[in-house]
Amino acid sequence: MIPNFLVIGASALIPFFVAYAWFHPKVFGGTTWAEVAGLTQAQNDTPIKPYQLGLSIVLNFFLAFGVYCLTVHESGVFGMVSADETAMATGTAAAFLAEYSHRHHSFGHGLIHGGIQTVLLFVLPILGYAAIFERKSKKYLLVNLGFWIVSLALMGGVISQWGGSPV
Repeated sequence: MIPNFLVIGASALIPFFVAYAWFHPKVFGGTTWAEVAGLTQAQNDTPIKPYQLGLSIVLNFFLAFGVYCLTVHESGVFGMVSADETAMATGTAAAFLAEYSHRHHSFGHGLIHGGIQTVLLFVLPILGYAAIFERKSKKYLLVNLGFWIVSLALMGGVISQWGGSPV
């Protein structure tokens, strides 16, 4: 399977929707998050600059592509044939894909890989490391970890279900 960049790009927007709810003062963690992050009300009220928003979209796209690599297992085959679509249609790659490519393309499969595997192997160690040396509280870690569990689980579900295009 080759990456469906439209789906990957769309899934890169999922953290924005989750953040709107997760960090909203009336829903869950708006004031909690600002307090544990050490933000003043003035800092919290300062709007995000356009270049910061653009950069966050680019970073989310990188993240979504990484989730694609973890949830769509055929991406490993695509990489092994140097992203040559004709090689994917012949020989060992084609035989492997004929036997296994129909497996694990469900929303639930992506939830597991995005929400558990990605968070445990990447997000928790990175956030935990930063929280330890920035002297942040356990609550800070849990608020941010919860946000990324939900965001990456949803991203993984969408990408696993629709993120790969057959060769």
